[in-house]
Amino acid sequence: MLKLICEKLAYFYRCFNYMIWHILRYWISFLLPAFYKSIQAKNTRHLRVKGPVIIAMNHPNAFTDPVAFTMACYPPRLRYLARGDVFKPGFVSWMLENIGIVPIFRIQDGGKEGLKKNDDAYRRVNELLKKNAKIIVFAEGLCVQERRLRPLKKGIARMVFGAYEALDNDELIVVPVGVNYDKPDKFRSNLFYNVGEPIYVKDFIGEYKQNPARANNLFLQSLEPKMKELITHINVEKNDEVVYQLEVLLKRDWVMEQGLKYKNLDESFIVLKQITELVNKTAETNQVALDEFKSKARIYFDSLNKNRLRDWLINPKQNKNLTWSMVFIHSILLLLGAPIYIFGFVGNFLPAFLTDYITRKLVKKPEFYSSIALAISMIVFLVIYCLWFFIGYFLFAFISYPIAVCAVFMLSGWFCLYYHPLLLKTAGMYRVLKNRPLSQELLKQRESLLSLINKF
Repeated sequence: MLKLICEKLAYFYRCFNYMIWHILRYWISFLLPAFYKSIQAKNTRHLRVKGPVIIAMNHPNAFTDPVAFTMACYPPRLRYLARGDVFKPGFVSWMLENIGIVPIFRIQDGGKEGLKKNDDAYRRVNELLKKNAKIIVFAEGLCVQERRLRPLKKGIARMVFGAYEALDNDELIVVPVGVNYDKPDKFRSNLFYNVGEPIYVKDFIGEYKQNPARANNLFLQSLEPKMKELITHINVEKNDEVVYQLEVLLKRDWVMEQGLKYKNLDESFIVLKQITELVNKTAETNQVALDEFKSKARIYFDSLNKNRLRDWLINPKQNKNLTWSMVFIHSILLLLGAPIYIFGFVGNFLPAFLTDYITRKLVKKPEFYSSIALAISMIVFLVIYCLWFFIGYFLFAFISYPIAVCAVFMLSGWFCLYYHPLLLKTAGMYRVLKNRPLSQELLKQRESLLSLINKF
């Protein structure tokens, strides 16, 4: 009887955990498209296999990286390893483990005692893989917002071969994934997951049986270039800003010239890789031209920021519709949409403001901004909308009215995500048309930059 009771309790506990995960999944899948303008994953078919999969991923943006990837390629459900020092005793640890996160310790986080706990982590990983789980491992071993791949840690090779020994399964594969953000910590930016071809662990086992250390090195030498191909890898950190500036100046035009679609993140990524490689090559062959570009680009972009303008307003290939009649049409559209915008602003300003305010107070590193903001917004928006519901019910005393109020606030909030950029765009058009001498001067600066780029 006691055994039966224990089995029943264990079953209900698993069901409860599964329910928690799905509730969080649906709630997060609603909030993520609000924070990021577009999330796209390529080649997710490599993860939809029956066998066990270890996913080797770069790691620029804390918990957002695996959570958004889980949403983008569901099903299957993905699990992942996270820094063990995040697992504080109590509710936090319980919640993280129940949504499929396995703690892993680095020597700088938990010291030698923490490393001893990793034996248990590896056992849990192997148990999950035996059930054909898909597990994300951050191959660099750290979280840094950079457009480059850091050297891979040897721990991933040891984990992969240890898993193969525990499973004795030739179907075990390692799938490299590149995470690419426009700007990871910025609201309404883009997120592109580039999934590469799988690596079969069995191909390295012959060497592993002969010489494990050499097999580890061979595996890393095979994995690293595959991961590097899946991201934009800027060789030198001091050229990061140059790539961002060239992206603003060139990417949309180059996408159109090559017959690609700018809003398709896969095709846009192709052009961004071309820009990155151009900068990498120029840094090796023509540093003088690159330095001259940096100097002139700083003046141009400072002028844009000072006058609250964007490059597309100056770019003749993109501002062909920049006329007073177009400003008038935009103004009419804005006027017609203003009532909906006001509803959305009233209903969503407080939770949006509180989310940003609390996050900025808590977060010191940009790598954690979006992750913490999403976590806080899950609570703050729910609380504020419950408050709106009770206010509506108190005023009208009919259940249908507060439900309608919350629905209107929610839908108009989504409308604001598109209305506000149109408002800023129209204001920028107005400022350019009003000050033609400034736009002409900026155009000369831009053409000078393009002539320097031709020297690259």
